[in-house]
Amino acid sequence: MYESLKDKPQIYGLKPTYVKFETKFADNNESLRSKLLELPKEWYMIQVTAQYESPSTLRHEKCTSTVMHAIHITLLPTGPFDIEPLCITLPRPVTQVSYDICKEIKNLLGNYRSELKATYANPKQYWMMRENQNNKMKIAINGLEKIWLREWRILFMADPIENLEIVDELHQMIDKLISDFKPFAKISVRCRWLLRKISTSACFLTREEIARAVKFLLPEYEKLANNIILSIYGKLSYIQKLESAKRKTLVLIIDEHMDYVAFEAMEIIKKHPVTRFPSLHVAYALFKEHEDTMVEGCKIIKAKEDMGICMVNPSGDLSKMEKRIKLFMDFWLPQWKTYNTEPSEEIFEDALINHDILMYTGHGSGIDYLSGESIERMRVRSTVLLFGCSSVKLLMIGGRYPPFGVSNQYLIACSPCLLGMLWEVTDADIDKMTAYFMSNWIPSSSERSWTEVDIDSWSSGTLKFTKKTERDKTEMEPEMLRAVAKSKESCSHYMTAAAIVVRGLPMKII
Repeated sequence: MYESLKDKPQIYGLKPTYVKFETKFADNNESLRSKLLELPKEWYMIQVTAQYESPSTLRHEKCTSTVMHAIHITLLPTGPFDIEPLCITLPRPVTQVSYDICKEIKNLLGNYRSELKATYANPKQYWMMRENQNNKMKIAINGLEKIWLREWRILFMADPIENLEIVDELHQMIDKLISDFKPFAKISVRCRWLLRKISTSACFLTREEIARAVKFLLPEYEKLANNIILSIYGKLSYIQKLESAKRKTLVLIIDEHMDYVAFEAMEIIKKHPVTRFPSLHVAYALFKEHEDTMVEGCKIIKAKEDMGICMVNPSGDLSKMEKRIKLFMDFWLPQWKTYNTEPSEEIFEDALINHDILMYTGHGSGIDYLSGESIERMRVRSTVLLFGCSSVKLLMIGGRYPPFGVSNQYLIACSPCLLGMLWEVTDADIDKMTAYFMSNWIPSSSERSWTEVDIDSWSSGTLKFTKKTERDKTEMEPEMLRAVAKSKESCSHYMTAAAIVVRGLPMKII
């Protein structure tokens, strides 16, 4: 169980004003509820913020520190819902090992670029360095799940998108155990919802974590807690079926001072659709802007042969990457316009305003060719795919200003969605992900599937096919976020897969 009272999480309604992005709603929860009611029921929205501790402490001084801290996980139910918004506060974990997740990630990312660019005596040393980086990030993300979030990581798991019989049965089991308990337990709607969540997410928890979570919620009802724990244990093999259930889109609102943490890489959600927004206000505004083209929680794009533009290696110094991407584009999307020279501002603006998709493969985010201030003044139509190093990273501006990046400017310009990188990536690995993602998400008239291509030959600059003679019947994934999650599996390096994030609305091609 929890070692002390300081280790115990706390549960609140939304009223406290420490929830950073929602302070404007603190005295007007009706306004918040009305906005959440309008958002798609296919979204599962949570907000992650650092805890505010003292009015005398400037928040920016606390949050720019590179150490772990208490965090609030705020559930913001969308569409018609049976539960009010709630917040669970997780204290800074107290462990016997002095391992600080934030500090480890910050140190890793701080040295990452220089280590990639360093000169090594032989290839073995280079690959050892890469493996060391991958292992450090894996350990940190595992610590995020198991040490920091603990059993409450299940709050990141969106509900199944379908009405499954097993979910109904588990909910009825919890309700019956509560109603049959003598004396009758006064269980709040919030507590009942969390008990249901534990039961349907038990396949992602250890037995100890299940028991700890249930006992925390029912401190005054030991017998009822034990009955629920044993009932969940008895159905664990049955609940295991939910591990592969198709789930709603997880919409993350992450404190900008924690934005560098790769929440999407957590085991519990890495195979599911996830997107980020800087605030509920931006999520609501962007949804209203594109509401006419939203169906079942996704903005719809109609497929056509020339729906996008590709900008590849505009700086001219990534020749191997350019060769790979051009081979892919010629094979899979030959009708798209492909630019391999420095684009003019007019060409860049045309790609953003008059096309559904802009695919950029080069250094950074492309702001060397069109400034963020210019983007901000536009009305961007395009979904923007920025396959460049740190392309959607938030940067420290200084003073009391929060971290900011070009992704904010794209969202201000009403771009429905951006894909990009939180830190540096290497071209060969991200090129594999790019080709896998694009061929899985965007339809092609090609007679052969990208899965038939010999990836090793393609990586070396030659398009060769395997011995397959018939087109692979691999099913396309029209939802962008699901295609992104699937494509991360093609990355050879954990650091590459963990860097990939999406900001904005869920997208779907029909």
